[in-house]
Amino acid sequence: KKSLMQVASEHIAPLQDAADLEIATKEETSLLEAWKKYRVLLNRVDTSTAQDIEWPALP
Repeated sequence: KKSLMQVASEHIAPLQDAADLEIATKEETSLLEAWKKYRVLLNRVDTSTAQDIEWPALP
């Protein structure tokens, strides 16, 4: 889970920078939303009790 969260954060950072600077393209804005949604869903996965974990799909 930790490594997947790191991957998501690495994708989000430059996209968020572009959005913050108001220079994001439509594609970048869409990707930013998808990666943020993925990170939220990933964060909700309870790894302490599940044996067969269903990870969210990558954007």
